[in-house]
Amino acid sequence: MINLKNQLLFAIAISCLVFSCKNTTEKKDVDAVKAKSLTGTYKLIESKTIKGKDTVTAFTDTSKTEMFKMFNDDHFSFFNHDKEKGKGKEPLFVAGGGTYSFDGFNYQERLQYCSMRDWESNKFDFQLTLKGDTLVQTGEENLPELGVKHTIVETYLKVK
Repeated sequence: MINLKNQLLFAIAISCLVFSCKNTTEKKDVDAVKAKSLTGTYKLIESKTIKGKDTVTAFTDTSKTEMFKMFNDDHFSFFNHDKEKGKGKEPLFVAGGGTYSFDGFNYQERLQYCSMRDWESNKFDFQLTLKGDTLVQTGEENLPELGVKHTIVETYLKVK
């Protein structure tokens, strides 16, 4: 009788172990699929900044500036520059990168490197929507020590 009870407990323990391993594997598979759906290079085609009750639409003037955002399985980077190679009236070069997490909608950037050094070591929470080759990023950038508090809405088109 004791032997049968031990065998039953052993069988239950093995079943639980197999089930928990399967769930962990399935979660990793789901995360990998979500990351792969984001993986690639995207070009900014439109941006909006909302400060308080005011919306400033800053349609990216692609004749003057160009911005790209890139994702691999766990890192992101971005580059924004003017097309006059810094020799025009408004020279611009901003770049940064770090790690990210993405669950298919909620996206968090952990900015490790940035040419605007005061922005480094900050986390930013956004929502991402992917429809075909279009990625829309929406969320708040809040850095009180820099006087930054606004919501951004950026639209990107996947180029690769």
